Amino acid sequence: MKRKYPAASTSKYWTIQSLSAWEQAQQTGFLEGHIDHISYPEAYHWMMDQMTERLPFYDGSYPVWVWKEKPDLLQLNHFTGREQCVCLTLSLHPLNVLLSDFQEWHSVLNNTFNAVDHIEWEEFRTGCSTLTKEQSWLRIFDLDRLKHEEDRRLQGVTGRVRLQQVLKAEYLVEPSLAKRYYYC
Repeated sequence: MKRKYPAASTSKYWTIQSLSAWEQAQQTGFLEGHIDHISYPEAYHWMMDQMTERLPFYDGSYPVWVWKEKPDLLQLNHFTGREQCVCLTLSLHPLNVLLSDFQEWHSVLNNTFNAVDHIEWEEFRTGCSTLTKEQSWLRIFDLDRLKHEEDRRLQGVTGRVRLQQVLKAEYLVEPSLAKRYYYC
């Protein structure tokens, strides 16, 4: 039986994908993450477990990473190691996106305790913490805790994205290769 979405509007999100991933999506009719493109398998599988627990309509596919705000493509070094990319503007139902704090996600990637301060870090380091490392990682989803920080960036993960959910595709070129062309 197919699950129905509750009445709610969709929101805009942005994802940076390689040109080859976008071309494949156009052939298959959907965009999804792939195991061959995962640099941190343990962290990604942890995130997929969180998606299973927190997203009622998650399909179990490898995640597509999205941004809550359109990224400044030149400032954030999204082009590193890639010559051709595409920035896709997506229209997704909020129940299909698990948002987290970009900076704090690095504690999961680095397999380390996500301490709120130096005192808590020392408690963990000396074995006196009441939290496990994995429990501290759950803080990346506590968006209210960090809402007043100026440089906070929200990222998100979602499952398979259908082509109908893509509102816009902006083709991008590595700035060093662009010379006289400007993309944003």
